[in-house]
Amino acid sequence: MSDQVTSPGTVTSYGVYRWYVLGVLMIVYAFSFMDRQIVSILLEDLRLEFDLSDTQLGLLSGIAFALFYATLGVPIARLADRSNRVRIVSIAITVWSAMTAVCGLAGSFWHLFLARIGVGVGEAGGGPPSHSLVSDYFDPTERSVAMSIYSMGPTVGTFIGLAAGGWVAQEYGWRWAFAVVGLPGILLAVLLYTTVKEPVRGALDNAVKPAQRLGFNATVRELVKNRLWLWNMLGHTSAIFVGYGFSSWKPALYLRQFDLSQAEVGTLIGTMALLVGVPGLLVGGLIGDRLIARSRKLAVRCIAYAQLLVVPLYVLGLMADGWLAATALLGLGLVFYQLGYGTSISIGLSAVNPHQRALAASFGFLIANLLGLGLGPLLVGAISDAAESSFGIRSLAFALGVCLIAMVISFVCYWIASNAIKDEGESAPAQ
Repeated sequence: MSDQVTSPGTVTSYGVYRWYVLGVLMIVYAFSFMDRQIVSILLEDLRLEFDLSDTQLGLLSGIAFALFYATLGVPIARLADRSNRVRIVSIAITVWSAMTAVCGLAGSFWHLFLARIGVGVGEAGGGPPSHSLVSDYFDPTERSVAMSIYSMGPTVGTFIGLAAGGWVAQEYGWRWAFAVVGLPGILLAVLLYTTVKEPVRGALDNAVKPAQRLGFNATVRELVKNRLWLWNMLGHTSAIFVGYGFSSWKPALYLRQFDLSQAEVGTLIGTMALLVGVPGLLVGGLIGDRLIARSRKLAVRCIAYAQLLVVPLYVLGLMADGWLAATALLGLGLVFYQLGYGTSISIGLSAVNPHQRALAASFGFLIANLLGLGLGPLLVGAISDAAESSFGIRSLAFALGVCLIAMVISFVCYWIASNAIKDEGESAPAQ
């Protein structure tokens, strides 16, 4: 079924079916994030099992996954811009799911490190082709909501991964946790491949000629000159740096500072992500579509302000002495973090040619994940190790607080992106 491609110009709407596709892709994203983030609830188990430092734990949750995930995303995205995206994502799910299960067989730090690389290799084929698929199932006036729903995947995946992973690890050991969250993804790959059709590229972007294509070098030059796409992507990257730093280390922070069990921490943080993350994304997407219809400049500036409001809330949350106050403040900060997420992706996708979207998304993934996912957890771990003699068990909270500087950088980047929007009546992608 995934090989059925409709001829260009024959599709103007996919009706109810597009929502089914969006739901499946959101679940795919949830599984990828569940497999990616399961290690965060297991960091303390791994530290005790292999006698690891926070820096080594940062390597496992960051660079081990992000290096190949980010770099392989570019050639895979280039392939996705020219071939069947559904098939690529289906293969990717199978690879990352199997490698997640393999993590449970690790006998040393380096075995686990290599298995995490395998997870990253698989997930490299998931994000950019999925972004491109969503863009071809939803027209520009609906993409903020569509991308917000798609972006619920990490929230749902975090909830399941932390809650289930924490409980399984506590009851049966950390090795079984990897198997339980990894293996079901293979069934999802079969569902995607057999029920999702490959859509027409650019059929819903009437302002762009569907046949317009550029070579790799010309595409890269065009993207770099596209100031809206570039600065929007840099703002998104800076925020991702903080997001991955907190999502990777928050469970360890709770386990060290509060009198809670592993299962309790997993359920608490997962539930917080679900209850505040999903409404934040949905409300943000609805607001984003309305703002974009009125003024793209205003939409981008609202994203900028939302990122800035995260800083004081997260700082107060890190300073809290009790888990209840910390959860309330960090949860409120997460709402503002999520508000502009889908709108930012929508603006970035709509700013480029349909035949460049997977590649543009892969460049965004490359930079965001090398700096955000790769360096975020690692830098937090390194700062925590360096500050341990001065701050004790609070060293991790101090390290996370230092990294909030990136949210201020995100605000600046989004503001510059807003200034790149000159003609509010322009309907074609900004080049």
